[in-house]
Amino acid sequence: MADELSIRRYESDDAEAVWAVHERALRASPIDFVDNVPGDEDLRAIPEEYLDADGEFLVGTVSGEVVAIGGYQPTGDGAAELRRMRVHPDHQRNGYGETLLTRLETLAAERGFDRVVLETNENLTAARTLYQTRGYEQFETATHPESGEQVVRYRKEL
Repeated sequence: MADELSIRRYESDDAEAVWAVHERALRASPIDFVDNVPGDEDLRAIPEEYLDADGEFLVGTVSGEVVAIGGYQPTGDGAAELRRMRVHPDHQRNGYGETLLTRLETLAAERGFDRVVLETNENLTAARTLYQTRGYEQFETATHPESGEQVVRYRKEL
């Protein structure tokens, strides 16, 4: 049985642990991890990019260790864009991603967002399955402008 996940808002002391979870999760996934990708700047500036921008960024901890991360940013049209959902590979398959997703959806709804939108790599089947089982509807596929990879876009009404 997995240890219980505690979820809290990101704090500045979490910066290195958040990056480590991001990197480890992507390195263990079917997509290539590339360090210092232009699209990753938000993870180096979470207070400015999420917290100070009417968004949210949460960390999930087990025994004090950050093992899950995720946040959302407002899109400007009433939606919250879910971003950076990651679970450390040593802690995957324990329901932590779903627990974190539920908390982010709840916070977004409480703050007046009417829907959640997100984009994920086509090859991240575990992530896609999570979103689909949580009621997300696929509405578009596209080519990512920086990586050239196929991405799938989802939405869910809150």
